[in-house]
Amino acid sequence: MKKLLLAGALLCTLALPSKATILLDETGIGGTGTNVIFSSIFDNRLILGRLNGQHDEVVRFRDLTPTQDPLNPFTGSQNGNDIKIFNTVDLDITVFNSTNLTQLGVTRDIFSLVGTTGATVLFRVTALEADGSFQDFNFSSVLKNGQNGFDFTAINGERIWDLDLRVVGGRITDFEHFRIDVAPAAVPGPIAGAGIPGLVAAGLMLFGLHRRRKVAHQ
Repeated sequence: MKKLLLAGALLCTLALPSKATILLDETGIGGTGTNVIFSSIFDNRLILGRLNGQHDEVVRFRDLTPTQDPLNPFTGSQNGNDIKIFNTVDLDITVFNSTNLTQLGVTRDIFSLVGTTGATVLFRVTALEADGSFQDFNFSSVLKNGQNGFDFTAINGERIWDLDLRVVGGRITDFEHFRIDVAPAAVPGPIAGAGIPGLVAAGLMLFGLHRRRKVAHQ
């Protein structure tokens, strides 16, 4: 009886999905993601980018700054293979498919910021888990003089669904070197799909049979 209970508990533990985890690396601008290049300025609060090369995904950069500085308006441009975005206090970043209708998740966001030295940047990363639920992760960093590198990575099978950066005590004067890894379509494998649930069902069935046999012999 004890052996069956232990096996059932172990199988149930294996069946539990991993919780979302987002890591932040500030040591530099690394990684091998696809460059996001400038596409267009949709309006004075929305800039569109696209992935360099064979991809057609659309990246939305929405300025959520409460008030605009007429002398330093929110805008963007192309700089070689990089998009450059200027003058924002609150920037929200999402990725959509080529029709600009279906939102996609990414597994990695890499970029650099230049802004007010000593200002604090607050990051909110919203992760989409495999079960369809969302979880927010909050980070903060103090801007040093010059470029500041940031590398956000999703490591437990979740997707980065939304990235928002808000500056306290200053502003972002230059956002660039943005690269992303678009998450592949979720395809259940032997373990994530039928394997583990099947094992759990088998364990529960054996436990039920054992219970019935034990009662029958009493």
